[in-house]
Amino acid sequence: MKFWWRFLGGLLIILGVFQPMVQAAAVGTDVTAKAGIVVDVKTGQVLAAHDDRERLPIASLSKLMVIYLTEQAVQNGKIKHNQVVHVSKQVADFSQDSQVANVPMTVDQGYTVEQLESAALIASANGAAIALADLVFGSQDAYYQAVNQLLASWGIHNAQIASASGLSQGDMGTFKSDHLDDVVENKLSAREIALVSLHLVQDYPPILKITAQNSADFPDKNGQPAKMETTNPLFKSTDFKFKGLKTGLTPNDGFNVVGYTWLKGRPVITVILNADKKNVLNDTEKMLKQVDNQTSLKQLNPTQQIYVKNAATKASVVTVKPQKPLTVFAQKDELLTQQTLKLTDKHLAAPVAKDQVVATQQVEFKDAQLDDYLQNRPILQYQTQQRVKVANPLQIIWDQLKEIVRHW
Repeated sequence: MKFWWRFLGGLLIILGVFQPMVQAAAVGTDVTAKAGIVVDVKTGQVLAAHDDRERLPIASLSKLMVIYLTEQAVQNGKIKHNQVVHVSKQVADFSQDSQVANVPMTVDQGYTVEQLESAALIASANGAAIALADLVFGSQDAYYQAVNQLLASWGIHNAQIASASGLSQGDMGTFKSDHLDDVVENKLSAREIALVSLHLVQDYPPILKITAQNSADFPDKNGQPAKMETTNPLFKSTDFKFKGLKTGLTPNDGFNVVGYTWLKGRPVITVILNADKKNVLNDTEKMLKQVDNQTSLKQLNPTQQIYVKNAATKASVVTVKPQKPLTVFAQKDELLTQQTLKLTDKHLAAPVAKDQVVATQQVEFKDAQLDDYLQNRPILQYQTQQRVKVANPLQIIWDQLKEIVRHW
């Protein structure tokens, strides 16, 4: 019996030692929504979070992925923003069904890629999202394959996105898959949606010109401009100025919204999933105000010294500084630390060009649990402040002699 108690005790100790560390946001937050998160756009630092890892129905937030792949196709020269698109009869018929769509289109009318993007982002037009997926990939199935591969490349695995618009399979009409049940719908966590949004605004920042609009014109059935109004309640905020990004309404799970605004002068992304629509704005503002009140910005721009072989400096020591300062959000009692510098070339020797990156240094909090980032932890890249010249031959010989004596 004693053996088993000792074995069980030892097993518990091992499990305790090897239990994975749980990362924590800079600020804990409580919102009425099922999930929420605030992220610094420049670093990917998670500033506030509430149940941000559980996958939940995302509805029309799915359109952010359609837009990303459309912008990628534009960047690659496959399509153009001003390219005129004629939608198929299947798409046109779907867009005219008021039960599942709100921006009707016809086969006779042409729409630019940018107009379709605006309809998908501002009015959350399901037909426009389907049309973009067809345009870029030729079919909805090909789009599903591409978007799941895209997500996997960002570390979002087994997402199984099966709707360009965000509708559940039971609402997709002629676009419904024969292999999926009616209840199947796109699900991602607040953290994963924040990562999708982060990639979109970092890789294609001009998209904010569309998402920042309260309304936009779109051709009606007769080709005349008709006004589309935004579905985003965050524009009603009096405390923060939002530039989008997207909303999504699920029939059974509530309202979703992704916001883009500024906190302490820095761009941030907010996500609220599965909330009562009347609480979405309050929940978003609550998270932002909690971060604002409980944190301050800490900037790191340290000067360091490294050894550069044969440098024409005293003891071959060269002063380096970060290529860019690093700024993070931290509560006043949270301390930052920097790991030992790591040279990009362990055999670094003069001459070295001015502004050449010669070393890197990872930054972390004293409390490692607070190192919570959507992507990699931030790294300071150190560069030379001026050209590092080669010492004269006599100095090099003298330094070599000193090194021999030091190791004697």
